[in-house]
Amino acid sequence: MTSITIPNSVTSIDESAFALCSGLTSVTIPNSVTSIGSSAFSRCTGLTSITIPNSVTSIGNNAFSGCRGLTSVTIPNSVTSIGEYTFEGCSSLTSVTIPNSVTSIGEGVFYNCSGLTSVTIPNSVTSIGDEAFLDCIGLTSVTIPNSVTSIGAYAFKDCTGLTSVTIPNSVTSIGDLAFANCQKIENVYCYAEEVPSTKYNAFDESDIENANLYVPASAIEAYKTTKPWSSFGTIKAIEDVDGVESVKEHGIAIQSAGGFINISGLDNNETVSFYALDGKALGTAKSIDGNVSFSAKQGTIVVARIGKESVKIAVK
Repeated sequence: MTSITIPNSVTSIDESAFALCSGLTSVTIPNSVTSIGSSAFSRCTGLTSITIPNSVTSIGNNAFSGCRGLTSVTIPNSVTSIGEYTFEGCSSLTSVTIPNSVTSIGEGVFYNCSGLTSVTIPNSVTSIGDEAFLDCIGLTSVTIPNSVTSIGAYAFKDCTGLTSVTIPNSVTSIGDLAFANCQKIENVYCYAEEVPSTKYNAFDESDIENANLYVPASAIEAYKTTKPWSSFGTIKAIEDVDGVESVKEHGIAIQSAGGFINISGLDNNETVSFYALDGKALGTAKSIDGNVSFSAKQGTIVVARIGKESVKIAVK
């Protein structure tokens, strides 16, 4: 079986309904379907893309696990819960946008999605579960929104391509080995004014002795005396972030006027993330022909994340 069209009379796709249908390349799910059961499309290795309609509110455990040919997936705003290990082993999946309707990223949802290079976590998410992004070796940077209060055990373990992490002020706990074996990590921005409750091994084997930790100026001494944060090679105040000269070296120019920030010299389709000084995510913009324009409140200072660099910009 290579394709199937599910009729409008169907309201749910039950457990393991199409599991192990390795020849299946396309599926049309009608707007009548409200739930996708556990392992419904598990190990459908030929499936390359799927659109989940706005009628679906829940996706069960392992629903698309092992779909290693899946390159894209659209999750609608109607979905409120994504089950455990839903996309585990979807090694061809390169990017995912999680809708604002989702409040938690459960255990192992993107475990071993080795091709995943970017993920957008919305401000609706309050917790990132155990093993959520374990072994996502293609991820280079992660921005955790200001709504998240806890990061589970092994959440980003073995993300060996990860170079930059932003942890907001809202995070109060970080679990066992959460960022362990992230061997390329260079910069961690932690906006929490009170040091989060962090397992001593959260950064094991991540070479943080050669990495930079940026924290609020008022909390520098607290981080310097608390493990594992004290093991970072350099601990600086977030307020001191500049980076302008560094991005200039790469041919990137920044201008600010009339409440707009304009950045040029970027790679085409490169994503730039913007933050307030307190770590609150303000939004992202993708470059068109190497240019990005972003609106911000005049008189404020915005931090722009460009590749591995963070740059403070005064909005004029």
